[in-house]
Amino acid sequence: MRIVSLSILFSLMLFFSCKKMINVDLKNAAPVLVIEGMVTNTSPAQVLISKSVSFSADNVFPPVTDAVVSITDMRGNVYQLVQTSPGTYVNNQLLGSPGATYRLQVVENGNTYTASSTMPLQVNLDSLPVSNIIFAGKIIPIVQPQYNDPADVANYYWFIEYINRVENQRIFVWDDNLTNGGISTRPLIEPDSTINPGDTITVEMRCIDKPIYQYVRGLQDLQNNAATPANPTSNISGGVLGYFSAHTRQRKSVIIPQ
Repeated sequence: MRIVSLSILFSLMLFFSCKKMINVDLKNAAPVLVIEGMVTNTSPAQVLISKSVSFSADNVFPPVTDAVVSITDMRGNVYQLVQTSPGTYVNNQLLGSPGATYRLQVVENGNTYTASSTMPLQVNLDSLPVSNIIFAGKIIPIVQPQYNDPADVANYYWFIEYINRVENQRIFVWDDNLTNGGISTRPLIEPDSTINPGDTITVEMRCIDKPIYQYVRGLQDLQNNAATPANPTSNISGGVLGYFSAHTRQRKSVIIPQ
């Protein structure tokens, strides 16, 4: 998920939280640091840092360009991340290993923020079956990521869907309570689907640890307009918004039949 879409959700979280209070001027809400950090087994480590904006402001989230960012692995190796564009910090040498734990440190404006995350073992994404279903009174095509869930461990999954290379902002995240030890073909259902025959659908499957699952589930509840929305609990210390995730990452694509 891109930092912009997360920042929009964070602005909504601030809005919903403030609705329960009296005489709160949303226009004057203080900016909050937003950190989105990832270590994966297939791509360079990356940390995006920006500041939130008030609910009524334009969706332009100022990048933070003065941070010092590092990630430490289990052996004590420290990887410094270099800013490659405003607010984007990268280390091309750090590829994560399933089963390993990584620790993030961000120093910004005299404050230090830390987090740790353990990369789960990878569950292979086997295929992307396509089906047609009736949803909200219309027939829509859906993609159903198929994989074999291991029976001996709790697993948590986060799926990112791309429609003709454009990221679908719908959040798809779940655990294995319904499919523990079996084959899963749980569909990615978009209520206002824009998928059409001939479209290329790419699905990114992330195996995430439990704290990240709980965090993203909170974002999903917010996106789904939960009756009692609450700010998801970040795994980053220091009162910032965002998360730091070490996860496996794999992609497959399929063309929707005509």
